[in-house]
Amino acid sequence: MARWRPYILGILGVAAITFPFLWLQLAPNFTNNTVAVVWAPQHALEFFGNLSTVFVIGFLIWVGIQLNRRFGWDRALAKNPVCQKVGIFWDNNWGWIAIVLLFLVVPMSIRPNGSEALRSAGFPWISTSTLGLLTFAGLYMVLAVGLNITVGMTGLLVLGYAGFYAFGAYLFALGQEHFYFPWWLAGPVAFVFGGGAGYLLGLPCLRLRGDYLAIVTLGFAEAFRELMRNLSFSDDDMKGHSAFVQGLMHFFNTGGDKGIVLKDSSIFQGFAGLNNQQVCYAVTAMSLAAAVFFIQRLYHSPVGRAWIAIRENEVAAAAMGVPVVQMKLLAFSLSAAVAAVAGVIYGAKDGFVSPAMCEFQQSIMILAMVILGGLGNSYGALLGAALLYLVPEYLKALPSMIQNNTVLSGIVPQFVQDSFQHLSDYRWLLFGAVMVLMMLYRPQGLLGSSRRKVEMLNR
Repeated sequence: MARWRPYILGILGVAAITFPFLWLQLAPNFTNNTVAVVWAPQHALEFFGNLSTVFVIGFLIWVGIQLNRRFGWDRALAKNPVCQKVGIFWDNNWGWIAIVLLFLVVPMSIRPNGSEALRSAGFPWISTSTLGLLTFAGLYMVLAVGLNITVGMTGLLVLGYAGFYAFGAYLFALGQEHFYFPWWLAGPVAFVFGGGAGYLLGLPCLRLRGDYLAIVTLGFAEAFRELMRNLSFSDDDMKGHSAFVQGLMHFFNTGGDKGIVLKDSSIFQGFAGLNNQQVCYAVTAMSLAAAVFFIQRLYHSPVGRAWIAIRENEVAAAAMGVPVVQMKLLAFSLSAAVAAVAGVIYGAKDGFVSPAMCEFQQSIMILAMVILGGLGNSYGALLGAALLYLVPEYLKALPSMIQNNTVLSGIVPQFVQDSFQHLSDYRWLLFGAVMVLMMLYRPQGLLGSSRRKVEMLNR
């Protein structure tokens, strides 16, 4: 009983907190101008009914874990010579396998008529919509790798990373309105200016740690979002000001909540027989490969060792001669520069930027990707970004895939098909549950480094 006591108390606590939201309903009476609280169990039943698939999958996973503990399947597979050879081959070549999939298999679909060729070769999952999903997944991978510099390698908690993402997008959008500023020129410029913005933000944060640093970075993102929302000027607003002030108001006019629509000459265009979406995927893949290569080289250099030392113990690192101030500023600058480049790619892809890019949930989403994949591991950040973005997107398309397939529609129970219709609406709830489970059972992340694993287990 003592073993199950924490779980029972946790379930009771969650039930007590969510009771008013699930089992009660507000019933307004417009005749008497009153509001009554009524008992509404149908809402709770509908809520849990939509999550029935999650409960079924969780139960099956629990049964599998218990059976594995009982019969020792994992130990038997570990002793199998074939499985050992496969494991050794995977450990030594998984990076090359990923490169082949990323740069050979998928790019075949971006060639003219490449999708049809792959379908005839047995790859029906490659399509135009899949290419778009992979492009956005690549963008999130770039952001996760950039955030991993500060959060995972240096140990600096950043909650406003989406602010640098939006900074690069708005730098591109404002520049292309007044100058010749195509995307291929905006990328390097955004890298430099984004790094400068990260450096300036890092200056007042040098003595801050933990929650205080997180609050400052969150404040930066929210302040930038509000600034972009309020930098909207009409012709009447410009009257009564000097020519210089009017010029500034015209240059920094962001359109407020409406955002900025980019010129066709600045966004991705077709090239060498490829359309704009295909070019966008190629640029995203090359940017991601360059970011991973560059960051991994830094991680295994003296700079990376200095970041690790600061993460372990900042006071001890300073006592050993590590330039803490310079290394922190370098981490902030590089992380912000990577996010700014991702913002340029996003603007060139969609042809539109708005303040919604730096909302708080964007920063939390990117942070969750880094934590899920493994703090301090660039490849873990890639895996976390792919899972947290692609899994919900494919869950949205799963109901139509089941309904259009006569075999699956006959096998999958109807209540499971119905629950899949609403499963994407609960993705933030599922994200929270996954994060709690990760902190309890695998705090180092899915691909956390061995060094980080030892740190978390010894705390």
